[in-house]
Amino acid sequence: MRTRTFTLYIAATPDRVWQALTEPAQTRRYYLGLAVESRWCPGAPIVFRTTQGPVPDALHGEIIHVIPGVQLIHNLYTGVGAEQEAHCWLTWDLAPVEPALTRAALTCDDLDPWPDPERDDAWSRIVSGLKTVLETGAPLPG
Repeated sequence: MRTRTFTLYIAATPDRVWQALTEPAQTRRYYLGLAVESRWCPGAPIVFRTTQGPVPDALHGEIIHVIPGVQLIHNLYTGVGAEQEAHCWLTWDLAPVEPALTRAALTCDDLDPWPDPERDDAWSRIVSGLKTVLETGAPLPG
């Protein structure tokens, strides 16, 4: 297993960051074009859907732990059916630092012990995109 944590400070309240993590219209703006769907309770499925391609829910998993506005833990699988395989565990931790400033940390526990620069770059783009979208309101370029 390989663990990486991506930490950033976002000029937004934890509630606004939480909204950006849990609302499909928001995630589509920075999460590589994917819209998230879940009931946001332990045991509920979490699905990241694309508007293109033959597999509408290529990334999916299960919510493990959730404290709205504070922490979200879920696993993530890739593929569907017989092609499905465990990919990683993701933990989002949010903490207020001062009014309208949130420390957001994404910890990715990858089940594959070997470095994958493309995957690491994708997580960096997601957390950077989250900050950009919340601070500027601008969607990321397609």
